[in-house]
Amino acid sequence: MKKRFLAVILSLAVAAGCVACGGNDNAGGSDSPAQGEETGETSDQSGETSDQTGGSNTVVVAMGAGFSTVDPGYVYEKYPPLIVNACYENLFKFYSNDSAPEPCLAESYEFSEDNLTLTVKLKEGVTFASGNPMTSADVLFSINRCKNLQGNPAFIAETIESMEAPDDQTVVFHLTQADSAILSKLTYSSLAVLDSAVVKENGGTDAEDASTTDTAQAYLDTTSAGSGMYVMTSYIPDEEVVLEKNPNYWGEGTNVDKYIIKIQPDANTQMMTLSTGDIDVAMNMTDDTIAELADAQNVEIINAATKTVGFVMMNMNETYGGPVSDPKVQQAIRKALDYSGLQVICGEGTLTPYSLIQSGFMGSKGERPADYTNVEEAKALLAEAGYGDGLDVDLTVSDLDMEGILLTDLAQKIKDDLAQIGINVNIVSQPWAAGYGDAYRDGTLGFTVMYWGTDYNDPNVQLEFLPGGVVGLRAGWTADMNPELAAMYQETMSATDNDDRIAALEKIQDAAYEEGPFIMAVQAPAHIGYNTRLDGVAISDPYALDLTLINIK
Repeated sequence: MKKRFLAVILSLAVAAGCVACGGNDNAGGSDSPAQGEETGETSDQSGETSDQTGGSNTVVVAMGAGFSTVDPGYVYEKYPPLIVNACYENLFKFYSNDSAPEPCLAESYEFSEDNLTLTVKLKEGVTFASGNPMTSADVLFSINRCKNLQGNPAFIAETIESMEAPDDQTVVFHLTQADSAILSKLTYSSLAVLDSAVVKENGGTDAEDASTTDTAQAYLDTTSAGSGMYVMTSYIPDEEVVLEKNPNYWGEGTNVDKYIIKIQPDANTQMMTLSTGDIDVAMNMTDDTIAELADAQNVEIINAATKTVGFVMMNMNETYGGPVSDPKVQQAIRKALDYSGLQVICGEGTLTPYSLIQSGFMGSKGERPADYTNVEEAKALLAEAGYGDGLDVDLTVSDLDMEGILLTDLAQKIKDDLAQIGINVNIVSQPWAAGYGDAYRDGTLGFTVMYWGTDYNDPNVQLEFLPGGVVGLRAGWTADMNPELAAMYQETMSATDNDDRIAALEKIQDAAYEEGPFIMAVQAPAHIGYNTRLDGVAISDPYALDLTLINIK
């Protein structure tokens, strides 16, 4: 067998993962006194002592809504991974937003020569919050349960054909095909390792009929059953989640004893409560609310691009796309868009990816050049397509927002840009629940602007935009339309060597740079505000916010 380590030398895992998964506690532990305890204190609604200068070891976080469960086997939305990552652990983890997956509960791993078998050795001495030791049986149970629940995240494990546990500290994965993203997939919250004994006692099962017989969700929505730094002690849907330090945590933790997570999506409310010190972290800020905090004391702001991307889709099937099915028209639209102007609409931290692979991913070629827009060239391309006098087209848009940015705002900007080259856009608004969602998935939208959030933090997630891929087919882009580009899907999946994988990803980006029905228009930003008493607050695509890396100064 041969060992293959992805991207980052494993010694970096020790430095980056200094608190989670049993690393060193640079904060001095939860008993360390916080600075400023002698200053004035106030009491929040939970009864916890709150001190803006750092006298409380409780941290209050405000985040968005849009989820109904925190059972790891079902979670698939943006914010539940924040909770799961704090209460559970995975075989592998992302310790920073732009790193490769690194061992967490895994001690080491090896791929077979044909890359169809992955053998993982587990760390010894890991215990769950119950005190039960973690073994390979818990890993098998957790992943099989996710697969057999058949919920939204089950597809993450679709390349895992079977698993076996030759001993308590070894798990062997047999794959259906070589999968260069398998380690990234094993970081996903739905594949977190659960205390199988506790979950079974409370109605859980990993049997093939789990989708109809498992009843553990009700239990896992009241408490957690993991090996993580925290345990969930309260979950009130659409209101609040409370996490407290796991007294049986097998590793060394941070000095934050308790998190109160308020489900509070309104940016103005978050801005006001952050400025008064009632919350410590605001995760749903906007450019406007950030401006309101310009003079606020004890507040830091993070503006940076996420891996959520807003894209224009032009259906290759002329029945639905009409004139935008023409490759020349697609090229004209690509050249006509004012990418800098779209970035202004989305706010500070926005960028435009070079092509299909977002900036920040392994193998990304970065950003599209700022001077790419060329209206005169776009007009010439439109004339070559036979539309020298212009054309009319409907642009369908839903009522969704992308990281707080209304898709209707992006649609209006696209309309204005295309008017410069003679394309008259008629914006058709259609609510997601009133038909847009079905039409988008069924591939019957002709021309639209939509967004894509990463299902798992790996560039392979973008392969679905290739011809014949899940999203490619939504644009009527079948594999036979571009067999060479379609073949790059399998080439990238099979490339577990980093150099080979990066080369394959770069080929894809170059091939789709000026061709195809998709235009990656903007890479959306996240705006996070936080109290300066905290250290380690950072944007995280996998977890929204990694609570296990935050300390109180």
